[in-house]
This record gives sequence, structure tokens and C-alpha cells, in this order.
Amino acid sequence: MSRQRLRTDFEFAVVTLFAAVAVLGITPFAFYRLAQGQPLAAALDFALVLVICAGAVHVWRGGNLRRTALVLVAFLAAGAAVAVHVIGVPALLWVYPLLLGNFLMVEPRRALLVTLVLVGYLVLLSPVFTAQLQAIVFAMTSAVTALFAYIFAQRAERQRRRLETLADHDDLTGAFNRRALTRELDAAIDHAGRDGWIAGLVLMDLDHFKRVNDAHGHEEGDRVLVRFADLVRASVRPGDRFFRTGGEEFLLLVPHTTCDELTALAERLRQAVAGELDVIEPRVTVSIGVAMLHPGESARQWLSRADEAMYRAKRLGRDRVELDAR
Repeated sequence: MSRQRLRTDFEFAVVTLFAAVAVLGITPFAFYRLAQGQPLAAALDFALVLVICAGAVHVWRGGNLRRTALVLVAFLAAGAAVAVHVIGVPALLWVYPLLLGNFLMVEPRRALLVTLVLVGYLVLLSPVFTAQLQAIVFAMTSAVTALFAYIFAQRAERQRRRLETLADHDDLTGAFNRRALTRELDAAIDHAGRDGWIAGLVLMDLDHFKRVNDAHGHEEGDRVLVRFADLVRASVRPGDRFFRTGGEEFLLLVPHTTCDELTALAERLRQAVAGELDVIEPRVTVSIGVAMLHPGESARQWLSRADEAMYRAKRLGRDRVELDAR
């Protein structure tokens, strides 16, 4: 799962790459300082390496990515300040790649705050500057580095979000698309296998939707789909994931739920559709299949059970909810 995430999740890939580069860059110096009889400096380097490795492992195992990145950035900034006191000028040179890494790892404003605190501390309190001009030059070069990094990070973040929106969302309804579905289902199964959490699927298909298009045209059909999507989003929790998987077929991925809660949610959605999308003829209703995740099953098996339940709802008369009982 994490290998696949390296290819599809930009933030995850950046944190992983940063950790790998930092460990490879710092570790040789830790052993060198140990061999040179500098145990305090070596211990500091090893501590930095251990924290970076711990953060990378935590993220790799599914831990909160942004929180971990922020902790790493703050810890490395503190470590850089201590290293300058212990090692001197050689440690000061590591501040520049650290500044660049900050803007890649966390949101630009937070990276800028960490940068200002670190550079301000080093300029005002560091013992390595023997002349005021040296401190001024360091402050200016750090500021220029941070400014370039901030501008680049801001533009890159806007472009990334725009591209992710285009790649992962359905143009008409704004719901996530099948590309995002594959990633989210794999992540849910990964979490379930590791942490034992439970999740469910609610597969929804609008009944006889072709009749709506035939009677009123595709433009009116599109408006119905948009209203349906808005109705679903207004009825679910912020952490639930909403997807459009076909022409008039939609799916909800609901984490941290029970079978009874999932079935109740599906029934509320069915009633809301029947009550609020009946403004045209033929009347718009929805058939719904519900399936809880079973231990050890694949995304394909999970989806298949939800699909079978939904088609059973179709066969039994439509405008109903059916639970996968297996």
C-alpha cells in the first residue's frame, strides 16, 4: 500500500524522500564525529537520525502525515539550533537545506514561521558569529533562501491542489471519481488491517434514470444528478467519502461506523431522495446496497458485495435499502 502511495501521494513522497536524504546525509557525520572523539556532537546527530526514522516509519504505517511533518520540521529546527552551539560553523551550513526542506514538508506559512524563529534565534543568540557583519550576511542569505522557497512552495501548492481536484473529482457533481476511489478503498483496508477499525460502503443507484433523460433531456438529468450529490453531501459526516462511480451510480465510504449506523444512514438518504427529488416526473428514487468491510477481503470483494446488495434492492422493487448479510 505505501509503495503505491509513493507514486500517488505527493506529500507522502516528499516526507519519505526528505527523511531518506536527511538520514543518508547526517549518518556519516555522526560516525565521523564519534571516531574523532566528539561524543556530544555524535549523540546529537544520532538523535536527529532516530527522530527522522521514527517519523518516517510512523507515516509509512499510516500515521497522520501533516502532523508528523510539522513535528519533524520543529524538531529539526531545534536540533539545528543546538547543533550550531555544539559544533559551530559547520552546523550552520546545514541550515540552508533545512530551510528548503521546511517549505517542502509543511504548509508555507508554518514553514515561514519556523524559519523566522530559527534564523532569529541564530542571529541574536548564536555564539558562532564573531562580527556583526557575519550575522547580517547570514540573516540576508537565509532570508533570500526562505523567500525563494516560500514563493515556490505557494505556487506549487496551488498548482498541486488544482491538479488533484481535476484528477480526483467528477466535473459535474464534484464527487470523487473512480481514480480516487481506488486509493481511498486501499487506504481504508490498510487501516482496518493495521488498527482494527471498521468501515462500510453505501452504493446508490438512481432508479430508472434513463426515463428522466428521455422525458426532460440530458441537461435536466444533469441538474438532478447535481441536486442528488448536494443532498448526499448535506446528509453525511465530514470524514465520509463520496464518489461518483458511474452515470447515475454513487458510493459512500463511511469509516468508523457500525452496521446499524450504516443502514440507518442509507435509509435516511433513501427517504431524503424520495422526499426532495420528486419535483419532476418520472419520480426520482434510489436503490441502495450496504456492505461492511470483512477482515482480510480485497477492495474488489468489498465492492462486489455492496453491488450485489444494491442489485437485490433493484430486483425487490427499487426505492429500498438492502444490507449484504454475508
